[in-house]
Amino acid sequence: MARQQSSSRGGLIRLIAPLLVVFVSVSGCALQHNQSAQKASDPVEAYRQLGEAYLQQGNLPRAMTALDRALAIDASDPAALQAMAIVYQRQGEVNLAEQYFDSALSLAPDFTRARNNYASFLYDQGRTQAACEQLEVAVKDMHYTNRSQLYTNLGRCEWELGDVASARRDLQRAQEIDSHQPLSYLTLAELEYAQGNLLRARSQLDRYVSLAGQTPAARHLKREISIAESSTAATVTSDTQPRPATPGAL
Repeated sequence: MARQQSSSRGGLIRLIAPLLVVFVSVSGCALQHNQSAQKASDPVEAYRQLGEAYLQQGNLPRAMTALDRALAIDASDPAALQAMAIVYQRQGEVNLAEQYFDSALSLAPDFTRARNNYASFLYDQGRTQAACEQLEVAVKDMHYTNRSQLYTNLGRCEWELGDVASARRDLQRAQEIDSHQPLSYLTLAELEYAQGNLLRARSQLDRYVSLAGQTPAARHLKREISIAESSTAATVTSDTQPRPATPGAL
């Protein structure tokens, strides 16, 4: 019997964070960006990277200032537009965030990172069907570095819509593309647990732990699976106990 899915909606994986780490590691700290922005051969890129560095640090006012400068030079830079969309998203400016995501993707329909982040935004707004539609487009980018994570996002999105078969298929596809991407295993473990497939759930969880270690999410799910296994075992034991004979008529 399928178990009720947790009321906590697991968020889609945001690919912006690891990409920002790359920008910072290549260019140095935000201060170095600030000192070199005016001297860069491509000032739009320099200000955009500065804004992304501040965004990674959670400094939204400075991120906005840098991105404003980038867009003042080139108002049609897709990467700066989608970074600004994330700033507005984090500030709770939902309408502005959507406008900037739309602008970025209108200018660059193949900008897969922006499309994933837009899907994450839509998912957070409870617009799950729209998020899935964006991800279905994104996963077609055969050369995208984090394609496995896109499939993991799509699988969770489909699960949220109740399409368990598609969710399972796409989570397995994520594992085929990158067998070392931990979150696909955790998500599939959660799905199998919710469906009452305890052996499959434990197998997926064990693989996740081998890759990511004993995270709080893993420990919680392990407890839930153990409780379910104990309950199942108790039920089986009860069903196999001899029942007292029905008293005969006098």
